[in-house]
Amino acid sequence: MNVTLPFASRESTRRLRRHLIAVVLSIAVFSWLGPFGTATRLEPGLLVAYWAVSIAGNWLIAMTTVPFAIRLFQQAGRPAIAGIAAGSAIAALPGTGLVWILEWGLAGTTASATMLAWLYACVVVVYLVLAFLAWHLVELPLRTREETSSAPPPARSPFLSRLPARLGEDLLHLHMQDHYVEAATVRGSELVLLRFRDALREVEDLDGMQVHRSHWVARYAVRRVVRRDGRIFLELTNGAMVPVSRSFQPALRESGWL
Repeated sequence: MNVTLPFASRESTRRLRRHLIAVVLSIAVFSWLGPFGTATRLEPGLLVAYWAVSIAGNWLIAMTTVPFAIRLFQQAGRPAIAGIAAGSAIAALPGTGLVWILEWGLAGTTASATMLAWLYACVVVVYLVLAFLAWHLVELPLRTREETSSAPPPARSPFLSRLPARLGEDLLHLHMQDHYVEAATVRGSELVLLRFRDALREVEDLDGMQVHRSHWVARYAVRRVVRRDGRIFLELTNGAMVPVSRSFQPALRESGWL
């Protein structure tokens, strides 16, 4: 049976899969490099076990601490990297306890203040590296995908629903004619029974301006500005010449139309 999961469930599964892949790769890399003297102190089998428990355990600790710190810092207007640093420093406290248990159990290391301080510094470094990679390679791409997928569709001008389908939605020009508004698109024109001021209200979300008491023009529809006998006209892409009233010229200049 083919079951379609909700988007949130698919994203949760994708996030978990990416984190598991990152954990496995991290265990492999740290086991191969053997940093902090683990390669010289541990046999190969114990080395892999050490980093498997250390990485997996600390990853779980980080996932409950670092994202919370990042969110707090971003809400305060600070960059995510600051939250990563603060979260890593806090998460490294229980993380150091986990590593100390491994050191004591697998390597027989004795406890001392110097040893614990050194372990804490090492764990912080590991946290910073893993948290930075997890944020940029796992969390950030998925968050961007979620925001994009959950974003509402762009607003559609109510006026466009008044046009017949044959005209499309690439509105160029509105022209008041008595009780009608002539709407011109790239495919043609149509008279719509509507007051001009109501039509202007319905196209407020489109990139255009009223240029005359009887004319509204979409910005992309303007081919060039024509000055003739002291008057200004807008030549549109469909060949129409639209007059510009003096009263609208200041606003058009301010918006870069003239």
